[in-house]
Amino acid sequence: MKKTLLNSLYVLVTLSSLFFIYLFFIFNPNDYKDEITSYISSKTKYDFRYNGEIEASYYPNIKFLMSGIQIFKISSEPKDMMIEVSSIELSLSLEKLINSIIDVNHIKAYGLKYHGINADDILIKTYSLSKFSLFTGSGKKMTNVKSMSAKAKIIGDNMKISNIYIETEIMEAKGSGFINLITKEVEFNFIGKIKKYENVISFYQNNYPKELMDEELPIMISGQLNNLSMSIDLSHVVMQKIEPIREKIIDEIQDKVINELRDKIKLPF
Repeated sequence: MKKTLLNSLYVLVTLSSLFFIYLFFIFNPNDYKDEITSYISSKTKYDFRYNGEIEASYYPNIKFLMSGIQIFKISSEPKDMMIEVSSIELSLSLEKLINSIIDVNHIKAYGLKYHGINADDILIKTYSLSKFSLFTGSGKKMTNVKSMSAKAKIIGDNMKISNIYIETEIMEAKGSGFINLITKEVEFNFIGKIKKYENVISFYQNNYPKELMDEELPIMISGQLNNLSMSIDLSHVVMQKIEPIREKIIDEIQDKVINELRDKIKLPF
């Protein structure tokens, strides 16, 4: 009996050693590109592609660095493009993964482009409407996220995402939210802030919302992952800063109309 246990232990230790030798010194995830893309596509129900190579380390945590990522809604056609990412870094807890718990210590993405909505245009349009002006926007239905970082944990059918930081062309935002992995429903709440004038690209400098400087901007993003909607609450800013400007504009318009009427019909006042 003792000999049997020792032999079993020997086999277990040998197999474990061989597995870790293969994992750390022989296994190359880039040899399985087709399998990786097929697996991720089947799990996410989106067409997943990546053009670069995967860099991986497995201790003390699992870390992946992947570049040239493209995610399509239906097929790998330009019209179906949903997300592009220049590079992404992912760190998972090895200890929790062994216990079948997916706990993302951190995820960092650079050069992320979400096709469908332009968050910066929405902010400027909302701001311009509150000032009785009209901003036509860039015409691009795409949000250019310069950098993003977050933590994530999968609990049941939901991916809980916390400590989110996002930098776009005109603002920075922090928040949290979740993605339902079955329905792909998304709900995120952020507090955004306008970047300094000199850190904004020239297109938005021409329409820079100076009244929003140093203000906290509540932002909600919801909907399905491939069809998001976004709203920005500027009510507190309108009441404090823009409302006096709007009243001044209305007074100026009224004075101009009265002066024109006086000149045309000789009003007795």
